[in-house]
Amino acid sequence: MRSRSETGKVGENIACKYLEAQGFEIKHRNYRAGHLETDIICENGEYVLFVEVKTRRATGANPRYGTARDAVDTRKRENLVACAKEYLRAYKTEKKPRIDVIEVYLSREEEPRLNHIKNIL
Repeated sequence: MRSRSETGKVGENIACKYLEAQGFEIKHRNYRAGHLETDIICENGEYVLFVEVKTRRATGANPRYGTARDAVDTRKRENLVACAKEYLRAYKTEKKPRIDVIEVYLSREEEPRLNHIKNIL
């Protein structure tokens, strides 16, 4: 069994591959602005995405601790917005900013499942 940090890293790797397949270029992983952190920052021709990845080890249809998106509460959203503002201050861009969540569900029996939730605000 993987540790929580190993599980999270696997989920982030899966999310990066997915985003690249969607035409995004990964600019930063685990970007830090002071105490704030964003899992993935990527861009395409139109958007700069700030992506929070939540990974769960799924056993059937219902993960043990709720859905991955349930872990992105109001406080986490506020931190994502603050981190995005700091990034945009440091890296000037004309692209539209967007904050997304990618849920990754891992299972021993089947391929990982991914759910991309766009513009969570």
